[in-house]
Amino acid sequence: MAQLVFVDLETTGLDLERHGIIEIACIFETDGKREAADLQSLVNPGDVEHTEDAAAVHKIPRGAIDMAPPLLEVLRQFDGRCVDGAIVSGWNTKFDEAFLYRAYRQCGLPWRFDYHIFDVWSLYKRLQLIGKLPTDLRLGLGTIARHFNSCTTVKMGIGRR
Repeated sequence: MAQLVFVDLETTGLDLERHGIIEIACIFETDGKREAADLQSLVNPGDVEHTEDAAAVHKIPRGAIDMAPPLLEVLRQFDGRCVDGAIVSGWNTKFDEAFLYRAYRQCGLPWRFDYHIFDVWSLYKRLQLIGKLPTDLRLGLGTIARHFNSCTTVKMGIGRR
């Protein structure tokens, strides 16, 4: 069974050592078919630094973060949906994978994911470079989905925007 897990995280900043995950949104695809249920949850990251720059991007109220379930609880819910060897996927995947990996280690959970990642941004840029996509398209997951007539009924993080 092959599983792609499209992950979109919101964090309190960009530094792995000082910042943490405050939202996780996932779409699961197994053997080429999207699973019926997605996952979206706010996360209380515990004692981490929160930056104003990150808050301006994610627009999640601090009170909602403070009331969210703790990181370990959300990671267990997420991990329960993933198969051994699942491939972490998404947009700018290295960032999300790094935060996710650190969170797993911090919570004492075993990292069960494949060492490969699938980064849609890299694919998008490659298609632009070889002339298969216009270079003036605004980069975004929705843009590439529209270009290829993909059905995108769930936007990552839709529950709060």
